[in-house]
Amino acid sequence: MNKNFRVFLIRNLLAAGFAAILSFLIFNQLPEKYTSHAWPYLLIFFTLGNLGLFMLYQRAKEKKLSSFANFFMLATFLKLLVYLAIITVYLLYNRDEAVPFLLSFFIYYIIFTALEVNAVTKKSN
Repeated sequence: MNKNFRVFLIRNLLAAGFAAILSFLIFNQLPEKYTSHAWPYLLIFFTLGNLGLFMLYQRAKEKKLSSFANFFMLATFLKLLVYLAIITVYLLYNRDEAVPFLLSFFIYYIIFTALEVNAVTKKSN
């Protein structure tokens, strides 16, 4: 495990832990109709997905810059398609949780995308 991945792993796990604690506290204070029961699964999904993509980004970074740029754009496109599919399928079966689910998804998306972009755009040592 290289240094960049270790640093990203620690930051990713800290962000996930912070988001989990905050989500737990917030969702326990809200009425049942304003909470999504999927938030722990979303958190696990974003954490593992981010770690997997970062590993792939690190491999692609070892090649020439143009292949990394192509890979990054393709991976981002596919990631957004997967996110859209997850949202669509979940909301088809759980319409009553639409707003809390979408808010949870969006907040976790912002947190983990910021981590990912920050880590990928940093210059390698």
